[in-house]
Amino acid sequence: ALCQAEVAHAFAPPLHHVAFVPSSSTSAVRIGTSLSLIRPSTVSVESSTKRRNNKPTISIISQHPQARYEFALQESNNNNNNDQTTPSNNQSSFAKYGRPQDIDSNTFGPLLPIAEAVDEATGGWGLTYADLHPATPRTTVGQAFLATNFFYAAAGLWLGFHGDWFYGGLTELAGIVSFVYHYTQLEFGKNRTEVRLALLIDYFCAGSALLTGGVYMIQAGITTVPLDAVVSAAVAVVCLSLCWVWEFGYPYIFWHSLWHIASAYTGYLVGQEHLANIAA
Repeated sequence: ALCQAEVAHAFAPPLHHVAFVPSSSTSAVRIGTSLSLIRPSTVSVESSTKRRNNKPTISIISQHPQARYEFALQESNNNNNNDQTTPSNNQSSFAKYGRPQDIDSNTFGPLLPIAEAVDEATGGWGLTYADLHPATPRTTVGQAFLATNFFYAAAGLWLGFHGDWFYGGLTELAGIVSFVYHYTQLEFGKNRTEVRLALLIDYFCAGSALLTGGVYMIQAGITTVPLDAVVSAAVAVVCLSLCWVWEFGYPYIFWHSLWHIASAYTGYLVGQEHLANIAA
């Protein structure tokens, strides 16, 4: 039979805690910060841990031909080895699940290098997104949230019909892609590659509209930009920032809806000022 020191050495350093008492009560094995063998019987311990159902296991085999016991290992906590914490629903997906593990060519295709660059530059945060459960595209809250994207459509159409189809078109496109992204976010839920792809495209389209608006403001001169446009832009930035503070469920929906409205209104004001300057 293996002595206590030999079995303890096989499992050093003691990072896991497992206890098993067979129904026959002939032996008990404890693996953890201490190890004891009560009423010992001959056992052999596999030196390599295996994974079953994505959990590491250790097999302990007695000399009895039908006795084979496998134990799922649980990581020990220095403060309380018996506690298992469950991620709170009131957390962002990044806080709960870490960086995405599903960024591959099957989903992103030719955009894979850009997706990997975004993921790397942001430490994995850039392609995570809020879990909006229990809202879906079929709930009143989800539908109201999606409807806020039509503010981009209204601003883009107004700018286009008044002579600026370039900026108006970018604003329209940003609204369409934003609608698709948030629809997939509501429909598919957490940790889906389809949503990550829509989010990446949303970055491109929203970024293009924002950069164009910024160029318009610089061309007009920052000091001549209307005060209401500056206030609206500030409100939009605050709302977007609060989306990342409460990046889950209804709080995210509330603040991100306000971001849609305020940013669309800012784009409308900036485009209107640009058209006025051209006319002058």
